[in-house]
Amino acid sequence: MSEVTSKIPKPVLRGLHNASIKRNLVVSGVLCVISVAAFNFLYVEPKKQAYADFYKTYDANKHFERMKDAGLLQSVKD
Repeated sequence: MSEVTSKIPKPVLRGLHNASIKRNLVVSGVLCVISVAAFNFLYVEPKKQAYADFYKTYDANKHFERMKDAGLLQSVKD
């Protein structure tokens, strides 16, 4: 019985906390880069494209005239 217990090595605890912190920092850095890239490609780029598509055909003067005709602008006289 004593032979079995003597063969089990002692756990290495020296530097364990520093090693786990380094590993956690690397993992968190990689996850941050992945999440920023996903946010950029799945949210920011489609939104930029939607704005670009909207302003291709947007006419500010036409919009102004439509608001003036509807009576929404009090400081503009007819």
